[in-house]
Amino acid sequence: MASVAMDPFEVALGDFRDLRGARRVVRRGVLAEALVADVDSCVPAGAVAVADVTLEAFDGGVAVTGRVSGPWEGECRRCLCSLDGEFVAEVREIFRRGGGEQEGTYAMAEDHVNLREMVLDALFVSLPLLPLCREDCRGICALCGADLNVAPCQCDEVSVDPRWSGLDVLRAPPPARATKGRTTGGTRNQAEGGGGG
Repeated sequence: MASVAMDPFEVALGDFRDLRGARRVVRRGVLAEALVADVDSCVPAGAVAVADVTLEAFDGGVAVTGRVSGPWEGECRRCLCSLDGEFVAEVREIFRRGGGEQEGTYAMAEDHVNLREMVLDALFVSLPLLPLCREDCRGICALCGADLNVAPCQCDEVSVDPRWSGLDVLRAPPPARATKGRTTGGTRNQAEGGGGG
């Protein structure tokens, strides 16, 4: 009969509930599926996530504090180059028998705590939002697609959507207006001389 693989994020409590103080545990697990947020980064499938936490029992539950770490990858939001890195998230959570999202805690069994959901939540909220390869990234040219971080391109003209071409008349300089109420001295003298004849 094949044995069922134990979840690496599962921590058996045993007689821990009856002990004073705290117990530190380190758990490592491989993510079967990628963890993707609505941003330009993700925790890839096959990544190893690590929970280095301390468990402290109290009546009816367990307090978990420590760190969750894992790799991430994505692309720069300006030049679209590939990025990767490692992040560490601080966690401070409560596990209760009968707990759940409505009361802001994690559920636990009578004799064990499974840290997996907490680990996934910590990784998810720590994903970089719209990452940059560097703060002064110049991005790519909208016309030719050249990476402007490598070298400037030769594109001088700004691409204009032809649907807006009718508005170009608004950018033309206004026509010169004739001066009203004033004439040159020479013209005035000539007019006065002509009237005197």
